[in-house]
Amino acid sequence: MVAVGPDDTAEKAQWLEALGNAIDSNSFCLGAEVDRFESACKERLGVAHAFGVSSGTDGLKVALSAVGVTSGDEVIVPAYSFFSTASVIVQLGAVPIFCDLDPETLCIDPVAAETLISSRTRAILPVHLYGQTADMDALLKISQKQQIPIVEDAAQAFGVFQGGRPAGAIGDVGAFSFYPTKNLAAAGDAGMIVCQDDEIANKVRQLRVHGDAGGYNHQMLGWNARMDGFQGAILSLQLQRLDERQAIRQRNAKEYLHALREHHLTSRVVPLGRTSGSDHCWHQFIVQVDDRDQVRDQLAERGIDSGIYYPSTLPQQSCLSTDRYPSDDLAELFPVAQRAARRVLALPVHHRLLEGDPTRVIQALADLVGDRGGIKNGR
Repeated sequence: MVAVGPDDTAEKAQWLEALGNAIDSNSFCLGAEVDRFESACKERLGVAHAFGVSSGTDGLKVALSAVGVTSGDEVIVPAYSFFSTASVIVQLGAVPIFCDLDPETLCIDPVAAETLISSRTRAILPVHLYGQTADMDALLKISQKQQIPIVEDAAQAFGVFQGGRPAGAIGDVGAFSFYPTKNLAAAGDAGMIVCQDDEIANKVRQLRVHGDAGGYNHQMLGWNARMDGFQGAILSLQLQRLDERQAIRQRNAKEYLHALREHHLTSRVVPLGRTSGSDHCWHQFIVQVDDRDQVRDQLAERGIDSGIYYPSTLPQQSCLSTDRYPSDDLAELFPVAQRAARRVLALPVHHRLLEGDPTRVIQALADLVGDRGGIKNGR
């Protein structure tokens, strides 16, 4: 999908000026530009603590470590997400315990998650997939009952609220990604950790800088996970444009949904359901469709871009596969996730689309998808 860079010459000049200011103030690793961006995010999200980090992946790793996840622990995580959701768990020496999904939203199924809790469970890691939150009300009840912290993978959900609570800080701690394709996009890798708890914040503050408590006093092992000043400068500019761009994403999503209904396609090109009480930043506009790969190829022939997020489940990844999840049993263990991996298709929803573009995409789909859910002349 489209990476978000400067839209025009004037915006490019603003970027160059911001980078120049970072150079003039020697804001290279953390520093004034990152401080400014962190402060703006705290105000926008209503969180007590916000820490710029080097990527969403590093943010998740630091956040998990901050709640005490270590070697031998188990972390319950959805079976369907971007790779780093699970890889950071393994990198900490912990064990990802995969959970199937809610069939409507493709976020983690809280009922299934609770059945997976064991004496070794150290955290639950829901993913706010595609731009809306998981069912955090149900997950919080489990967390409080079992005394297990929640670490939110909010990489795709910056600025999203559920019931007035900001994604990333509904549970104990959470991480965002500002990769260039996100709704709030850096000019490279960058991320953020947010939380409300002072003790967790103190650990995050140290862990992102090699565990340094100040004055080269290392009380814990951490990482070099700092946000650089150039990214902080660019992200401050991007944050100023976020509302404008989000309004366009919302318009595009609304147009998609209207066009799907107008063409009577919702039973064959199936949009995701909505999490109760959650906003949506429309990081992706996702539909599920049979013969997905053929549909995508034929859309490409018509000049329409699309994406697959994601073509396989996490237990299918060879470096994550274990005897606990035999490949022959995955369809039985994770039926919703396995089906999603075959059927999910992301349609363009970014802010550079023009009004009417989503309708044209759906018109193309209406032409391609046959009356019985297959591709016309494709079987």
